[in-house]
Amino acid sequence: MKTVAIVGGGSGGVSAANHLASKLRREIEDKLVRIVLVEGSKRHYYQPGFLEIVFDLMPQQATYRNMDRMLTKGIALISEYATMIDLKNHFIKTERQKIDFDYIVIATGASYNYDAVPGLESGTYNFYNLDKALELKTALNHFKSGKILMGVSSMPYKCTPAPLEAVFLLNDYFKKRGIRNDVEIEYIYPIPMAFPDKGVSDVALKMFEDKGIKSKLGFRLKYVDNDSHEFVSEDGDRTRFDLAIVTPPHVGNKLIVDSKIGDKMGWLTVDNLTLNIKGYENAYAIGDATNLQVSKAGSVADAEAIVVSERISQAIEGYEPVSTYDGSGGALMITGIGSASMLTSSYTQKPIMMPESYAFYWIKLIYNNLYWNMTAKPVLNEVIQ
Repeated sequence: MKTVAIVGGGSGGVSAANHLASKLRREIEDKLVRIVLVEGSKRHYYQPGFLEIVFDLMPQQATYRNMDRMLTKGIALISEYATMIDLKNHFIKTERQKIDFDYIVIATGASYNYDAVPGLESGTYNFYNLDKALELKTALNHFKSGKILMGVSSMPYKCTPAPLEAVFLLNDYFKKRGIRNDVEIEYIYPIPMAFPDKGVSDVALKMFEDKGIKSKLGFRLKYVDNDSHEFVSEDGDRTRFDLAIVTPPHVGNKLIVDSKIGDKMGWLTVDNLTLNIKGYENAYAIGDATNLQVSKAGSVADAEAIVVSERISQAIEGYEPVSTYDGSGGALMITGIGSASMLTSSYTQKPIMMPESYAFYWIKLIYNNLYWNMTAKPVLNEVIQ
């Protein structure tokens, strides 16, 4: 019996497990293949919803489901955290056991290194997990006047449009409360653009101008001076705040670092087409775990999960794996309360930002519910198979 192990229960990991279970159903029923998902968390989170919680666009209970409810028939859930991955000898260690594998998909996501920026964790807010989002929601509800900074500490970070979404939502949130004129909003970004693509950046900066949002670009955050309530850049530039929201520094998962299989930042080096971890034909990595120069967004992880599941199922069925990833990804980017845009890109297509509309916003809100049965748990794929 061949074992396919998926490590990590985020969007990409769950999607990969479900697609594999669908494609290899007969082999699983005949006990020729087993699929195991190694994930210690009892819950699966819809992470884009964390930002929406802050602005009352989604209730917190709609952003998670129990992990065992997310998996299709034929997947064994091992509710333990992996502590080490040995790619050379084909095994995983968890808190309680050793798991041998024939194929592995690593979807461990990113971690946050608050220590990289002194003063960051104690003096700022963010929306990168449920608890942080709820803290920020409370802080904003009590905020009546002053200056808010929305900043990105360093590159790369997950869901590239999220900081732009946050600053546009802040604008409309305070307008809705009737105190927008009492609140100054400034956007901080570590490169000399508002987004890692000039075309999208130019559109965003025009929207900043129209909405009265200030920006300080090329600001590389060195530390947060919580005594004076200031951001201090690598160049010594300072900017004051009354409340600060910051995307924390992203690094690879501790598991990757401890297993000594990633680069110095903890990212896994993969082939940009096959998604194989460099040097291992039976090992793959997807989503935030990789060093690919593509958006670290859920849609990208899901697209990669489909490719990986196809390649593994092709190999198990005795064929040469031919499926490849083209770098494609898309995101519905909220541009305000009642408006959104669509961003798309690939290896051969620069990011395109479509004109904002209520239609895209409506689609975004619908997708929040469809995610559970369309992306993470693709029921249609099971029926078709």
